[in-house]
Amino acid sequence: MIRHKKRGWLIVIVVILIISIIIDVKIKSSALQLARSKAQLSETAAINRIVNERVVNEIEYRELVTIHKDDHGRIVMIQPNTIMLNKIMTETIIEVANEASQIREDSISIPVGQLLGPAFIAGYGPKIKIKIIPAGEIKVNVLNKFDQAGVNQTRHLIYFKIDSNIKIAVPYLDETIKVSTVIPLAETIIVGEVPKTYLNFSGNKDSLYPLMLQE
Repeated sequence: MIRHKKRGWLIVIVVILIISIIIDVKIKSSALQLARSKAQLSETAAINRIVNERVVNEIEYRELVTIHKDDHGRIVMIQPNTIMLNKIMTETIIEVANEASQIREDSISIPVGQLLGPAFIAGYGPKIKIKIIPAGEIKVNVLNKFDQAGVNQTRHLIYFKIDSNIKIAVPYLDETIKVSTVIPLAETIIVGEVPKTYLNFSGNKDSLYPLMLQE
């Protein structure tokens, strides 16, 4: 009889442990998933603010490219101003890296109820602290694209694509994610035929200038 009771208690303990492990894994997995979204939004907003305030605030289209025309005034080639592009890319990397070094580590707290699923318990339960840490690598690429803007008119947009890495961590789990941010630099409307070619340096039809790396 005593053996049966001991075996019964052992089964109960094992079941409780298994359920606890399942809940723990579910909570941490949900926490990482939610943290990804929050971290990406936070990082994108921060990079947008930094770059727009400190780097591209007063940049004009004609500073970034040189337009070549033929004898009839038609645009035949759009050539990037590599000196200016290199300058603003370097400034962007420095400003974003400086901001990241000052932040060092951020954190958000999420109630356990929000991670379990049902909406009626979303705001309840103990909070899990999630750390958000800049991971140090920043990549900048200058891209451009042409869009139809009206009859015989084309919009030429030049923009940054900034990739940065951040690390998110919950107890005993962590993950490094890449955040991509697109920031317009300058644009113009081209009246008439769009040039068949423009000078690019990387082989990608959208790339206007090679990427730079900062580690």
